[in-house]
Amino acid sequence: MEIIYRQSTPDDTVGIKNLLQQNNLPFEDISEGKVKFIVALNGKNITGCIGLESVDGDGLLRSFVVDENFRNKNIGNELLNKLVSYSFDHGVKTLHLLTTTAARYFERKGFSISKRDDAPQGIRLTTEFTELCPASSIYMTMPIVKKKILVLCTGNSCRSQIAEGYLKYYAGCKAEVFSAGVETHGVNPKAVETMKEDGIDISTHTSNNINEYRNIDFDFVITVCDNAKERCPYFPSNAKKFHHNFPDPAKATGTNEEIMQQFRLVRQQIKDYCRQFVEENLQPT
Repeated sequence: MEIIYRQSTPDDTVGIKNLLQQNNLPFEDISEGKVKFIVALNGKNITGCIGLESVDGDGLLRSFVVDENFRNKNIGNELLNKLVSYSFDHGVKTLHLLTTTAARYFERKGFSISKRDDAPQGIRLTTEFTELCPASSIYMTMPIVKKKILVLCTGNSCRSQIAEGYLKYYAGCKAEVFSAGVETHGVNPKAVETMKEDGIDISTHTSNNINEYRNIDFDFVITVCDNAKERCPYFPSNAKKFHHNFPDPAKATGTNEEIMQQFRLVRQQIKDYCRQFVEENLQPT
């Protein structure tokens, strides 16, 4: 199953309405053009969507749903991350939302419960606030301040690619994650395969050289092999440096299954490291 994410077009409106209606979510005003959507597509079918209504530098997150047949496949997380990136790129400073059932989910993603009366006037005057959502809905906000993380290894082929995938998964809306190498060896197909086994798609990742990111002011730089730490060029920034030397699964020998088992072992080590890194360094704002 390949899921494609993109901004919606007018031709998607009927499909978005149908998905919202099937899940008992408001859909009456989305044809007015004030809500910008990102959709998840399986072939030509819309399997998920998320909307943004922009109001004077604030953004109202709304119409967020994944088809019940495609849940628990990380589609919702991807949609939310892409909406936050879109909001950031378009000058939105704070995201706002109303929810009746998903407050705990959004808290895990960095949102905080706020008093409804404290919402900016423009947000309070939206149809979502005045008509579509019940007064019992929980009001939540999240400032869009994203940390920038760079993961480095020798060839940006295995370990840094796996780490990029898990950091994106665990950091969610709280960070932009990049990976690079002091050389570029291409993304290892077995890294893609082993991550797919754990439900994370890195098939669209590219192998990048560290010099491509010299102009980005990173908050964190993580080296995942000793060679990268020794050869890592100087970054003129205040980035915090972290290092953990993981075994290189690309050097594994034996049968294909024996090699894949080594990839799985390293994958689990990197997964545990990334989870802990996010817990310790990316607390919700």
